[in-house]
Amino acid sequence: MLAFEPLDFSRVEFMTGISESVAQLNDPPFGGPYIYTRDIGLNLTTRVIGGMAASAWFPTTTERWRSSDGSGRLVRTEYPPEFVSTGAAGMWGEADAVLHDAQVTDRPVRAGQYSTLKDVWEGVMPLSHNPESLSRQLMSVSDGSAQGLLGAVKEIYYDLGVVEASLRAAILRVLAGVEGLTIAGTTSDKSGREVFGISAQADGQGVQFTLLLDPATGEMNGHQEVLVKRAEKLDLEPPGLLSYGERQVWGRIGDTGSCP
Repeated sequence: MLAFEPLDFSRVEFMTGISESVAQLNDPPFGGPYIYTRDIGLNLTTRVIGGMAASAWFPTTTERWRSSDGSGRLVRTEYPPEFVSTGAAGMWGEADAVLHDAQVTDRPVRAGQYSTLKDVWEGVMPLSHNPESLSRQLMSVSDGSAQGLLGAVKEIYYDLGVVEASLRAAILRVLAGVEGLTIAGTTSDKSGREVFGISAQADGQGVQFTLLLDPATGEMNGHQEVLVKRAEKLDLEPPGLLSYGERQVWGRIGDTGSCP
């Protein structure tokens, strides 16, 4: 779980300033027909055994190569879990093979096999690079809450893979004007890159969702979900990490056998 250093700026002042800087950036030259992304993830899974909760974080690494029609390649590695406690490890049982061995999946992906935002957000895409229009589009595909809007922004970055500078600037401008969002501060992600966090917490829920953004480029480097209120069915004390995701590499390339 990342900890943040607070900022001395308001959300609007900070985000608007970064948006203006990002709008001046140039996009890299076209690098090929495939968009490549490499993500790491850490997700909490809980089993209830004998009426008692036993939780573990499962690390993953996912590499994707995707062409414009959705075809390409997917390589996913699932690693042995990291347990919340030694007691939880014992409750899962030594016989469970998932506890000991990394599992690797490497397979081709056919066109249309997975839905994209173009499919899910029918009638909304393409996304506007004008902040006012983009704000209306995002509100139409979220539940109108600050947390829902952050989730929609996360989906944009994960779906598109490569996000143009002008769209990144518009996203930042939209986030600057959304009530209910807070600037968590600055920190370094697990790869050592400087990021700032922008957070939201749904009313009545004990979960805080945070996007991790690069202050120099406006790129989304990752996200985390943190339990901030005790949950009856979880053996996790707040504040406790529920999930963490990080986009480590992205870019356009010429084939499904290489990386940027």
